[in-house]
Amino acid sequence: MNPPNSRFRLFAAYGTAVFWNVCMGMVQVLVPLYALSLGFSVLKVSSVVAFPALAEILVRFLGGALSDRFGERRMLQVCYLLMACAGLALVSAETYLELMVALGIAYFSRSTFWTSIQSLASQLPGASTGKRLGRISACNYGGAMVGLSVGGLVAALLGFRDSFWLLTLLAVLCAVLGLALPHVEAKPLGRSVWQIGAGIARLLGYRRVWLAITISYAAALPPSLTQSIYPLYLAQLDYGDQWIGLMLSSRSVGPILTGLLLGAVIVPARQRIIYAVGMASLGLFLLGSGATGGAIFLTLCIAGLGAAGGIMDLLYLVEAAEQSKASDRSVAMASMGLGWNLSPFITPMAVGWLVEAHGYQFAFWATGVFLLLVAAGTRLWHRLLAGM
Repeated sequence: MNPPNSRFRLFAAYGTAVFWNVCMGMVQVLVPLYALSLGFSVLKVSSVVAFPALAEILVRFLGGALSDRFGERRMLQVCYLLMACAGLALVSAETYLELMVALGIAYFSRSTFWTSIQSLASQLPGASTGKRLGRISACNYGGAMVGLSVGGLVAALLGFRDSFWLLTLLAVLCAVLGLALPHVEAKPLGRSVWQIGAGIARLLGYRRVWLAITISYAAALPPSLTQSIYPLYLAQLDYGDQWIGLMLSSRSVGPILTGLLLGAVIVPARQRIIYAVGMASLGLFLLGSGATGGAIFLTLCIAGLGAAGGIMDLLYLVEAAEQSKASDRSVAMASMGLGWNLSPFITPMAVGWLVEAHGYQFAFWATGVFLLLVAAGTRLWHRLLAGM
């Protein structure tokens, strides 16, 4: 590969990460608000978000196995096409079932995207593993920030139908750019998807992997809440769609800075202290979210929540990259990243139930206190699960 061609392929890797996350950010804002406009209750809106995530758990493992069988490049190209299909499905979705199907396709795209893009990024040339993953993380969160901002704005200006058409167009452009993705280390020949998938069962038998899953669960809390509970909370506080999108987009500011500036600092040797600080920070920012409805303070809490999640995200990714070979990197990341599938299912349903039963303030405070207790037990969890 000559240098100009190499640079363009690197641009394609980072550029498609940005484009895809713009699309996913738009989905996270538009779908809950669209469901609310159709007259769905808070719990019903939460279930629209949560139930497709349940099916995504199995697809994540399948996506990891397929990525280690056919390569990250091919699977990313499939993922970008799936997002375009999700956009088309949302254009015509008007019922609860149709919304769930459309969001399910988007979640299938997401389950394929994360393991493949992270595995591919960890094998790109130059810098340390943490820095490479930090750069792709910054692209991911930067795209999400734009998508969350644009989602609310275009909903206010164009309406939901035209917003879904715009989403589809962006996904198609992402798929076209995905044709230029870089080639990385070839996967070993002669392995079946079933043989690769069997490695997932072996990995899940290790207690240390389950510690990594709690880290990825914590990393997934900010997007899980900002695509389900926070839009409804802000709407209940009478913020307009455009302001909701802008406030939610602040979630991505912290992870962008974390990815660019702290990638080299996030190493397995510092896992315990990073775990405690990350969990405690998530809890504190959730407590703050329930304390006031002021726009500036709430935006700062959402931004802080995103920064804490970004640190936890990098921690589990570096852990997975350091403990795996390139040939089974996607499976390792799919297994240790299981929390990214569990959280979008469990968190909206649990917090949504608390909102229905006791109101938003109690729901935020109860969740925040729970995370503070998890942080306080850091030494115990590491002793039980990692022997540290």
